[in-house]
Amino acid sequence: MSLLLRRPLTTMLRATAATPALRASTPAIAIVNANNNSTILTPPSIPTHQHNQQQQQQRSKHSATQVKRLFKNNPQRLRHLKKQNIEPNKPVQNIPERIYPAIFKPTFLGNGWSAPPPPEVEVPEYPFQVKRTGRKPFGAVGFLPVYRDVRIHGTKKTTIIRRVSGDIPAFLSELRAVLQLPLGKKGILTSASTGAHGGGEAGRGVNAENPIRIRTGGAIEVNGDRAVEVRDWLAGLGF
Repeated sequence: MSLLLRRPLTTMLRATAATPALRASTPAIAIVNANNNSTILTPPSIPTHQHNQQQQQQRSKHSATQVKRLFKNNPQRLRHLKKQNIEPNKPVQNIPERIYPAIFKPTFLGNGWSAPPPPEVEVPEYPFQVKRTGRKPFGAVGFLPVYRDVRIHGTKKTTIIRRVSGDIPAFLSELRAVLQLPLGKKGILTSASTGAHGGGEAGRGVNAENPIRIRTGGAIEVNGDRAVEVRDWLAGLGF
């Protein structure tokens, strides 16, 4: 005849060192036979809440560096896709449409000067204005305020547009449409804004990811040497 006894947990742990650890709220049950041979019956261990969360978390197949190489514009990956004649998935670029077409075909000299439209050409009213340079002898017509800027030993080239007034967002939208420039990851950079680390939001200036910024004083800077295209666009509008 077997006798069913219930013992405290501490007693059972001292008696059986090989028994797995039990939760404090789980009692141990012992069965004692007639020959005084005891058998320990322990309920199945219940995993804790933290252990459940660890089981639910699945390790990623790739590391962070491998993810960048596989799914982002890694140069080695792009070269590999080019050899296989595979076109990588390019992100959708929100480039606005051009609103104001050219009103005439300008002619440029070697120094970048172009004549304004003749009197018979009617120049519409634009929400923005770009004034030519002044103080020329005998009242001559000045140049369009479009300049090249070369920095970092010739490796960094940008285009600067000055003397812009009026609706600046409309001007920037038309400029992006003409040059086919997407909106940067940080939008239109400004030197006056403050970044996360206390510095200017523009950082080191414009680049491929952020191609446009408004510099101190109102000048507009565009990534790359786009002076010829900008002059042709502004002169075609009649400025």
